[in-house]
Amino acid sequence: MAAIATSPVIAKAENGWQGFPGRGGPFDHHEPNCRPQSFRQRIPNRPLPTRAIGTYTYKIPGMPIDGTDCSQLINDAISNVVANGGGTVIIPWRNTGGNMCVYRVDTQANTDGSAYWGILLQSNVRLQFKPGVKLQALPNDSSKLWERSYIVYGKQVHDVEICNGWFVGERYTHIYSTRKTKTDEWWHGMQLLGVSAMTIRGTQISDCTGDGICVGNIGGVGTSDLVLCDVVSTGNRRQALSITQGDNISVYDSEFSYTSGTAPMDGIDIEPQGSAHVNNLTIDNCIIKGNAGDGIQINARGTNVTNVNITNCLISYNYYGGFVAQSGKVNNIAGIIDTGTVYGNAFYQNGYYGLSLSGSTANYIVGGKHSYSEYSNSFADNDNLYTDIEYPNTKEANTQGYVSGTDMNLSSTAQTVNTIGWNSYFTPADPLSSESHGCHESPFHWPDHDDHGNDNHGHEDHSPHGGGH
Repeated sequence: MAAIATSPVIAKAENGWQGFPGRGGPFDHHEPNCRPQSFRQRIPNRPLPTRAIGTYTYKIPGMPIDGTDCSQLINDAISNVVANGGGTVIIPWRNTGGNMCVYRVDTQANTDGSAYWGILLQSNVRLQFKPGVKLQALPNDSSKLWERSYIVYGKQVHDVEICNGWFVGERYTHIYSTRKTKTDEWWHGMQLLGVSAMTIRGTQISDCTGDGICVGNIGGVGTSDLVLCDVVSTGNRRQALSITQGDNISVYDSEFSYTSGTAPMDGIDIEPQGSAHVNNLTIDNCIIKGNAGDGIQINARGTNVTNVNITNCLISYNYYGGFVAQSGKVNNIAGIIDTGTVYGNAFYQNGYYGLSLSGSTANYIVGGKHSYSEYSNSFADNDNLYTDIEYPNTKEANTQGYVSGTDMNLSSTAQTVNTIGWNSYFTPADPLSSESHGCHESPFHWPDHDDHGNDNHGHEDHSPHGGGH
């Protein structure tokens, strides 16, 4: 299961320890330094919504093994299934060389004049990969340079599933635009605009020139009822996951990691665009680590973000903050960040604060109602960008209320309009003990420029960016 974490700081969940959703663990939850020594791995069986997929099944014949574009075959198969009332498209395994199965996708094979794409999703269809099947983007065509291109494009579709997928972008072969004002940051693995009743499960997206996954709206139609479960989005250039609009989005048991290249470079960026808003977002039991921006960022500038719930996640090794919520004005319209929970997470060794709330952020509950509650968050060794790393951190202090320091940062206004409950703060047991030592180096060595010579902007320079159409 992608997101079960083993960390020096253990994240606690409402219904059990991380990795045991709804089960609890084989030890006392209220023992401060109690850790599992060994336990049985559970089969991923998280209940997910049922989509109206249909019963017809079509296994694609003749998938090319010579490295040529396969997008037309996949698109034709999707249309065939739709013509038969909906159902499942199966992408089979074939040996494309070296006992591997790597099919190539031309992400510029199709266009509507505003963007290019390889695979176009349609309603009532499940796209199912056999184990070991990889879809890898072909190098882009410099004669078709355009700002937007996607391996998978879904717009205004409903009842869609992608299962067991493996998508690889073309960032390492990308031919960049020669226009100085462009960063080619909208070359995504998946662009999902105005989709509803959609599930992506057991899928990996990596090495995209833009985002791994970008979610937004199109033509006044917003995205709703989107579930990401057991998804790994890693090594992408701009974001692992962008949410520029949406309502009722659930992200479970997933990993968003090692984003770097062009700002903001977050694990998850919640940044609604224009008049769009983001409402009712859950991020549960995820790993968000090693990103060159923030782990999770909410950036509401002239827009609204309401009811965001972050639970049972390991948020670590990000260059800037672990979780950052900030707002501002656009055209004199103030952004609003209102209502959310931050429960049972571990904020560990992030470059700046583990958690930071500022601007209009209000009505958040951070931590538990009681000492050593399973709702408590764990903090250790944050704000270490310019200091030695401390490891291990075994001494626990469980404290109620706002604790100003390296782990948590709230503006003066945010301190009065949010509730900080009980949280645990871990430090080395004894500076002279063999259990505690500094690594004498920082893990953060991101370059001053990305792989195309663009400046990596600092956290305070984050600005709204185009994620959808």
